[in-house]
Amino acid sequence: MRGDSRLSVYSEVSNGSLVFKDGFLDFNGSVNLITRKRSSNKKYYVYDAAGQIISEENDESHTVTIKEIVYHKGKQVIFYLDKRMRLSFIVTRKHKRLTEEQIIEKAELAPSQRVWSIPLFNMILFIGVLRFRYTNIQEYEIALGYDKKYRFPIKYLFSKTIREKNTFNTSKLKLLCHTFFCIIPTKDLERIYIETSSINLPMFLRIHNDTANYYYPFKKSGFDKYSRKHYLYNTFNYRISKSLSVFMRKSVTGQLVFVYSNKLHKSIVMKEAIAYVIVKLFARKNNRIILFEKFCEGASESAYEIFKYARQQNDTMARFIIDAKSDLYPALIEQFGKEYIIKKNTLRSFYNIFKADALISSDLATHIQRRLYDNDRLIKKKILDNKNKIFLQHGVALATNVFERGYFNKRVPIAPDYIVTSSRRESRNFLKYANYTNEDIIPTGLPNLDLYVESKETVQKEEITFMLTWRPWDLTGGKTEGSYVGRYIQFIRMIHSDPFYEGKKINVVLHPKAKVILRDQFPDIYAEIKSKLYAGDIKDILLRSKVLISDYSSVTFYAFAGGSNVIFYWEDKVKAEKEYGARNILQKENAFGDIIYDFNQLNAFIQSNYPQEQKAAYQSKFSLMVERTDGNNTEETYNYIRNILDKERGLADVEYRNKRFLRNERVLQLSGQENIQSK
Repeated sequence: MRGDSRLSVYSEVSNGSLVFKDGFLDFNGSVNLITRKRSSNKKYYVYDAAGQIISEENDESHTVTIKEIVYHKGKQVIFYLDKRMRLSFIVTRKHKRLTEEQIIEKAELAPSQRVWSIPLFNMILFIGVLRFRYTNIQEYEIALGYDKKYRFPIKYLFSKTIREKNTFNTSKLKLLCHTFFCIIPTKDLERIYIETSSINLPMFLRIHNDTANYYYPFKKSGFDKYSRKHYLYNTFNYRISKSLSVFMRKSVTGQLVFVYSNKLHKSIVMKEAIAYVIVKLFARKNNRIILFEKFCEGASESAYEIFKYARQQNDTMARFIIDAKSDLYPALIEQFGKEYIIKKNTLRSFYNIFKADALISSDLATHIQRRLYDNDRLIKKKILDNKNKIFLQHGVALATNVFERGYFNKRVPIAPDYIVTSSRRESRNFLKYANYTNEDIIPTGLPNLDLYVESKETVQKEEITFMLTWRPWDLTGGKTEGSYVGRYIQFIRMIHSDPFYEGKKINVVLHPKAKVILRDQFPDIYAEIKSKLYAGDIKDILLRSKVLISDYSSVTFYAFAGGSNVIFYWEDKVKAEKEYGARNILQKENAFGDIIYDFNQLNAFIQSNYPQEQKAAYQSKFSLMVERTDGNNTEETYNYIRNILDKERGLADVEYRNKRFLRNERVLQLSGQENIQSK
């Protein structure tokens, strides 16, 4: 069948986007068929909700069979059965010369490859064997980035004539006829980062003939398929500037990816190795409960609330890891002692991490690594092997569509094993889109919400806070109007030019991830705006804010729970959704605050929101998205987690009630997941 998506077996149009229907998904669990990251002329499989490739039984000869072609906004999606009867699809444009069958044939003929990378002076040399089964190719290149804009030519050691004669010869000696090399200068990698802000640069093989371009994942081995163990692959760091380095990792399907990161001191690497050996030789069992927050730099989110409650209950296994550079570190040491507060990237911290029974965090488990983006095989192995990665969430997962972005796909090694949710709607999203089960959901509500609920009656709200979420596509310190930093400069100018703000506490706050990247990799830009930025605990100002201006940040849920009025600033909403690759969950129909689409409207909306209380209509919308607001989230979440760990250790519920921690009866009620799927 060709044409109208309304008649399609596999797809439909929803909110202007072409998506799968009837529970079909791609590898990442996404329903979107056409996205920014979706490569043209590249084969993808169709999966069911259980993560299995859709296949058909057929006794006839195994040939490629086109099932249907759907057209959408200038592109066509070809659904077909490959020679092994697996349902696949290709996104492409209607070609002037090639038929759909020829496009599929090219996509199916992936090259054989074996690749090594070697750092040489100020370049990275790729060398290996690259054999294609067809020879009418005019150009060979390595293309970098999702848009494949940056290309580097591939050169062969032997002539095209010699390669053509040995196209189908697979003897090891004859394969050497297909030896290639490619040089990528490190100065070009630095330039790409400055131009794109992309932290991850996937690598592709691009081939071109007189009819079309074709792209294939660039892999270390052509035999690499899906494997969780690819997560452990990293190269050494390649230094490309004073503050920036790059290394390569593999995706879960084996594709090579350049990753940008900041420098790492060799002493940290040595401490980690020593701790690993000590644990392997002398530690009898893993019994530590490790808690940490974003980058291990704060103590203002749910992980700290759980740790604080654990210490109140005399839990001797709980440890909180935090960077010594944090302003909160001295006070935490004084309050809890060095036994329980552990400095990040020390011998003690690595020792405790390797002894961890559970990794409990308000962000993904990777934030326990030595640096934000890391080629750390030892801790990655710990993350991969640990079965108690408990995600408390740093905010309610109902702002941007994190599910479509593949964050919680359980086939990804860093995906949490358990997730705390705050409403039935949020739980349903994890059950429906991320392959989690009822047993994986902890429906007790975010512990951090307790602070904001309590502050409604106890904390005076007089401050104004401006905080935009980070933009992975705009993090290179650009100050042009409309850029991430440019928006902050606009806001600072606005509050300085209007007498309304005189005498009021105005907080200008960078998103923590944006702050780290600007500080470490663009220090000149950061130094220029640093004096105008709020430098303390974000939690403190949210508790005191009368008005919060944000876009798609999860802090909007916290602020509203605490009684603040929220203004949603959505001037770049269309671009953001395009970059994210999915429509945000927060939309006009469920937003619990005023929405503006033009910065010039912001001043008037701040002044109208400042004197008024929360509107009943917004409170009603909020209550559908966040239900756990009774102030007991911390206690119930802690007890729920202890129940999980105790059962794993073989302690029955009745037996454990006689021990140090009494079980809250609501834990047993909540563990039944009552009514998660009833509404």
